[in-house]
Amino acid sequence: MHFSSTKEELLNAIQVVQRAVSPRNPLPILSGIKFETGEGSVTISATDLELGISCSFPAEISEPGKTVLPARVITELARRFPNVKIFFKSDPLNGSVIIQYGKSEASINGYPVEEFPEFTIPADNTKFTISGEILKEVISQVIFATARDENRPLYTGILFEINNGTANIVATDTHRLAWRKILLDGIGDLDINLIIPGKTLNELTRVAGLSDRLDITVAENQVIFETKNISLVSRLIGGNFPNYRQVIPGDYISKTRLKTRDLIEASERASLLTSEGAPIIKISIENSILVVSVNTEAGRMREEMSVYHEGEGLQFAFNARYLNDALKAIGTDEVVMEFTGPLSPVIIKPVEEMEYLSLLLPVRLREES
Repeated sequence: MHFSSTKEELLNAIQVVQRAVSPRNPLPILSGIKFETGEGSVTISATDLELGISCSFPAEISEPGKTVLPARVITELARRFPNVKIFFKSDPLNGSVIIQYGKSEASINGYPVEEFPEFTIPADNTKFTISGEILKEVISQVIFATARDENRPLYTGILFEINNGTANIVATDTHRLAWRKILLDGIGDLDINLIIPGKTLNELTRVAGLSDRLDITVAENQVIFETKNISLVSRLIGGNFPNYRQVIPGDYISKTRLKTRDLIEASERASLLTSEGAPIIKISIENSILVVSVNTEAGRMREEMSVYHEGEGLQFAFNARYLNDALKAIGTDEVVMEFTGPLSPVIIKPVEEMEYLSLLLPVRLREES
């Protein structure tokens, strides 16, 4: 293998794929980045066996080939190279690679390229296309509701329920839920359910940019996302996603419309007087006045704001962090909150026309037990 490229092209590609390298993986080969030449380009890849990312960049190819280099070494070297053309030349006998930059050079010992895992796509697969911009918006609106506990893998994923040209995208950690519905063009009678790891979708928004069309391939227990020069492959989460429709209330006893930023800022201030592990705040609504309050060992706080309210007056307690996650994900100046009872789920919706909502369970306080 022998090629040359600019520092910028090389570094950009390495920074994309190194996100799939796990520093704690016991297999040495998985701490490497694979380089493989193509027609006027080089494709580099990394994987932790759960997530794989590859990225192509333009290069002048003198001799085809492939090699695997330690991710930490090549990443840090690429950051520190001078802004000159970089030359790579591998020695197939000992697996080392000589890198020349200006009048300097470095020799890096690589890994056996035949040990690097290959991702094969079965012939029996399903393909469809989605707008990258829309997918990025959807992910940002639901990903906050995924669980972080790897012992409950089902809840660390996001459900894509695709049927009759529509997609319901849902995430829940059992304390909160987020749902968004979008229309998909040109998918015919496609009918599939996928549970995609939240980590995968988070990395997708980081590395792919998601400004253009995104091609998606579903094969057995894998999903592949492809843009012009980046490919991301991930395992799917097995199991049956909980029936989210059962937990979304159909009716409400009261409804409040308010400015999103006002409630976010008030709850953030109030949560400063709560414990970090349990940032519980109280909210009461009566006569078109919403009150955010706390009373803890650290002190007391009470803030009022005018809102539009119809229906019964109510009092609630919420995890302030969960509430703010939901409010920030909506991304609109005003929100509507629908209440079904002091201990029942609260629905938070944007005022604008959008098939989107989040659901948040109130906290049961001791005096209410």
